[in-house]
Amino acid sequence: MMKKVTASVALVGLVVLAALLFGSMISADEHNEELMVEVAITNLTRGQIMSPAFVARHDSSADSLYALGERASTAMAKMAEDADASSLLEAWAPDENDGVSEARVATLSNGPIPPGETVNMSFNIDDGKKYLSFASMLVTTNDAFIGANHLDVSKSRTMMLNAYDAGSEANSEDCDYIPGPPCGTMARDPARPEGFVHVHAGIHGGDGSDLDPAMHDWRDPVARLSIKTWKVAR
Repeated sequence: MMKKVTASVALVGLVVLAALLFGSMISADEHNEELMVEVAITNLTRGQIMSPAFVARHDSSADSLYALGERASTAMAKMAEDADASSLLEAWAPDENDGVSEARVATLSNGPIPPGETVNMSFNIDDGKKYLSFASMLVTTNDAFIGANHLDVSKSRTMMLNAYDAGSEANSEDCDYIPGPPCGTMARDPARPEGFVHVHAGIHGGDGSDLDPAMHDWRDPVARLSIKTWKVAR
């Protein structure tokens, strides 16, 4: 009986040891790998150029770029009205004095996104910044944009994106206040805007409009966002 007990104890010990060793191997492998991410934004419209995308990588503590039903921030309004991301870049720049210097990083994609074209960005998330927020203007509008908040880029996925209205500039469709072709003016329309972020109603044309709906209007979705992740050895 003693021999059987001793053998059983020895067997249990071997199982525990093997589990510990296997766990160590997994930890070692995971420790020697990093997660790579490729983000692709595709313009699905016929006649709307999308501005270079403002792209922020961050941890879970970051604020949202915008919220439906709420007033757009001044920085977000500049992006949606004039494709001007300077204030967003300044607001999201790491600050060594506020304790979040390692929590966020922001940049612009490489150039505008013409109809039917795709812009790609690649990075790793070994640094803990596994969330992504972004915005891009539909430039032949008063204040239309696409965007997303707090996307977890540690998982591959594809999303279809609708056009939003920043509600910060009236939708006059007047070339005096539209930065994209055929216009090219970054002045702000003094007419009273809607005042909150909402789903955009599109381009209507008609009296007072300088835009042709046949070319510049759209039906949602207006863009496709694809996230691809994979592991690579360090």
